[in-house]
Amino acid sequence: MKKIAILLVAAFALLGVNTANAQSRTSYFMEGSYFRTEFNPALVPTRGYIMIPGVSGVNLNLGTNFLCLDNFVYERNGQLVTALHRAVTTDEFLGNMPKNLKTTVNANVNLLGMGFYTKKMFWNLGANLRCDNNFVISPDLFRVVKSLGNGTHDLGSTSLNANEYVEAYVGTSFPLFSWLTIGVKGKFLVGLANARAEFNKLYLTINEDIVTAQLDGEWRANAPAFTNEPLAKSGDVAFTDLLNTTPDYMLNNLNNFGAAVDFGVEMRFMNDHLKVSAAVTDLGFIKWNKSTHIGGRATGGFEFSGVTITDAGVEADDIIRPIDGAEDFINLEDGIMRGTYDGYANRLTCSLNAGVEYNMLKNKIALGLFSQTKMLNTTTSSTYYSEITASVNLRPMNWLSATVSHTMLSHNDAGIFGAAINFHPALLNFYLGVDFIDTNYVNLYGNSDKFFPIPRKAKSLNVYAGVAFNFARPKHLRPEKKQEQRFE
Repeated sequence: MKKIAILLVAAFALLGVNTANAQSRTSYFMEGSYFRTEFNPALVPTRGYIMIPGVSGVNLNLGTNFLCLDNFVYERNGQLVTALHRAVTTDEFLGNMPKNLKTTVNANVNLLGMGFYTKKMFWNLGANLRCDNNFVISPDLFRVVKSLGNGTHDLGSTSLNANEYVEAYVGTSFPLFSWLTIGVKGKFLVGLANARAEFNKLYLTINEDIVTAQLDGEWRANAPAFTNEPLAKSGDVAFTDLLNTTPDYMLNNLNNFGAAVDFGVEMRFMNDHLKVSAAVTDLGFIKWNKSTHIGGRATGGFEFSGVTITDAGVEADDIIRPIDGAEDFINLEDGIMRGTYDGYANRLTCSLNAGVEYNMLKNKIALGLFSQTKMLNTTTSSTYYSEITASVNLRPMNWLSATVSHTMLSHNDAGIFGAAINFHPALLNFYLGVDFIDTNYVNLYGNSDKFFPIPRKAKSLNVYAGVAFNFARPKHLRPEKKQEQRFE
């Protein structure tokens, strides 16, 4: 059991190392960072820049409301045990779990990009690879694993939504008045893959002799490698018959298009000491083509009675049987995948962002409060996700800024903070940050001399970095001009 606990601890550590954030909350108030335009197109960097493909922004995100070490590893009699240990009760284990277990996995990979000023107008254009995936599962799934006992378990809240696409964008920002800047960014989208699965009913009943499953739900998938032509013909169809991975076929079927827009404002008061900003981002959709759409309805149930082991070997005939006329569930080709498929549109995960910033000591220090509400790309009842990030922002030099932050209302415990640093001198822009750094940790090696800290309470972990080439500052943002115009 101790080895299992150590492996689980190490898995959490590796999970953290390999995740990063598609949008850096901590960068919102960092004036030199080009990441902040992802939150609000009115918030622009202090210099123009040219991105390096694959280097200037390789950003990933893993966020959950339940996945942390403290929920799965417990201390009993001076030893670490997993939640499956008999010393941990089912009620204790599940008592830490929310009603619905949510996970978001996102990515934003820079393909190309640049930003530049024409007088006081800022322009940026480029292309990104975007991935937006949301998963919801029922905590009863852990009850099944933990108890392995008799009873009926409701897994009906389980759902999956996945959206992978490329966006090409053009944006601009300009001062409408001396105290008001507006920004807008238009995006052209090319869909690469889409999947959705949702269940109205998903029950698992376990007793000593048999396991029974009942389900009713829908699923669909769309990608240039899919073809639903075999479904229009009679006869058996295997899933592999619906795949065509030849380059010519996939390029010819890369015809899932969409559009989106970002719109933002920044207002400045009290000689720029106080700034208020707000934006809506990724307000748009992708239209998916009907020729590459497969899917259908999963309904019915089955029974699993186990296997019989004899001297002659394992007897497994009819161990899985359809029930209640659910032959279509077992016959995947006829019951689920056949049908008439039309094109459809799905919206992106839209965000509403707002910030309040107060600058002190001639802009050397700024206190910030940032709010983000995401409207998830899902049709489940839990559609909205909100969080607030408070930050202290340091700008000791006009080419250096650093931030320390804490995100609240995100199932985030005390002792978890974010940090970032941004170098943006004349020629280079280097950014590195982490949104969730957990100071609550355990040593992987226990009380030995070896030390490897593993976060205990952080349910999300984001690491993001970027390197780009800078242009010179525009005249109105040069230090001598800022001193004349601001903080008088």
